[in-house]
Amino acid sequence: MPLPPKLIPEPYQDWLTDIAERMQCPLDYVAVAALIVTASLIGAGCRVRPKRHDSWSIVPNLWGGVVGRPSTLKSPSLKEVIKPLKLLEEEAYLAFEKENQAHEIEMESYRVQKEAIKKRMGKAADLRNTLDIGLAKEELKMLKEPPPPIWKRYYTNDTTIEKIHELLSQNPRGLLLYRDELIGLLTTWDKIGHEADRSFYLEAWNGDDSKTTDRMGRGTTHTKNLCISILGSTQPDKMLSYFHQTLFGFCNDGLLQRFQLLIYPDEVKNWTLIDKKPNITAQKEAASIMKELATMNFCEYGAIQEGDETPYFCFTEEAQQFFYTWVTDLECEKLRAEEEPIFIDHLAKYRKLMPSLALIFHLINVASGKERGAIPLDCVGRATAWCDYLEMHARRIYEMGLSPGYQAARNLARRIQGRDLNDPFDARDVYRKEWAFLKTREEVEAACELLIDLGWLKEGALAEGRKTKRVFFVNPKVLKRGNHE
Repeated sequence: MPLPPKLIPEPYQDWLTDIAERMQCPLDYVAVAALIVTASLIGAGCRVRPKRHDSWSIVPNLWGGVVGRPSTLKSPSLKEVIKPLKLLEEEAYLAFEKENQAHEIEMESYRVQKEAIKKRMGKAADLRNTLDIGLAKEELKMLKEPPPPIWKRYYTNDTTIEKIHELLSQNPRGLLLYRDELIGLLTTWDKIGHEADRSFYLEAWNGDDSKTTDRMGRGTTHTKNLCISILGSTQPDKMLSYFHQTLFGFCNDGLLQRFQLLIYPDEVKNWTLIDKKPNITAQKEAASIMKELATMNFCEYGAIQEGDETPYFCFTEEAQQFFYTWVTDLECEKLRAEEEPIFIDHLAKYRKLMPSLALIFHLINVASGKERGAIPLDCVGRATAWCDYLEMHARRIYEMGLSPGYQAARNLARRIQGRDLNDPFDARDVYRKEWAFLKTREEVEAACELLIDLGWLKEGALAEGRKTKRVFFVNPKVLKRGNHE
């Protein structure tokens, strides 16, 4: 399952393998982080059209992160990869400071001119000189307040949706949301009073939706492209807890499945003491590529633009045929062979993932001076190899929550929502039907205990002659929800 170094785009290979070697962390950590950071720089500035004639286009923003035990160098490795982004942000802030100083001078000039015109208007009014009043009004109308400078932003760590909406309105390509503890971010969206946060980020995953909000005090905020990439890290136990909430929650809306670059690699087995200088040449090359991508005029390198639409890249003829074969296999074989609904949802999002990765690989090569024009076959081939690699990690992560006990609970949950059981029911009502993972009293009662903990069931007792029997009452919210996703 370890990431083969050859899957990393050549311009990044020396940089990322150097970080992984010096830190003795999985290469997977830094490679995934580098792709998400790069995706955030491209953002909504460029798209890929996977089909030759169809207008379907994809914004290549990515969501992902790394799962690992404490002290496996998750955070330090991600921070190392984010350094080029921090440099861009620092440069942008220095430029903003200079522009802001110039703006203050322009504002002072504007205020002086405005006050002078108002004084002339007042004098003209005193003299009832309608001609001079008219001239002063025209001057005032023509006098424009200097627009304030905008601090170009590349990433944020923690913010309200109102503030990030404002930041996105000023940064139309989008932003990277980086959180050291990823599950902490997701659970925040589930809290009472934060319902709007979750729907906001679900929209932002697409990367191509506009959004306008009107608020008292804040006024109107319009974002042309609601585009966010997300990167973070978490621990297996926290991931498992959140995963169970997703599996058995009343609102599996596909949020977890959007984290297509979520990985759980093996730890480094043979630790070696490494004490050497960083590969400065490789670092500078990677930083140069990211800086180039941040300001790239994509049309100058072969992107197609139709009117005011976002420019896009297509595949070469060879790459196009390769994509058609791949997507046909995805739709007709892979998705139909899968039985677990939550994993079907995950794989279905590869329709966006594979073309996005192909575009990112291509633009890394473009920014390094290696390529231009349409996306070639080797970038599409590398993207499909990454999809295979990421699928292995996705299965590993999902299987954490799909142990036999949880599969039993999942199956029982589906049967409850399918109204295959009376309300209330007892263990015998279930195991006599011989459903998968629910063929014995012990299996059924264990599954019911889990569903009680998750709020699906409530334990009770019913009289049966002189005895009472243990029964389970169904939470009405479960039946209102409909089919379990």
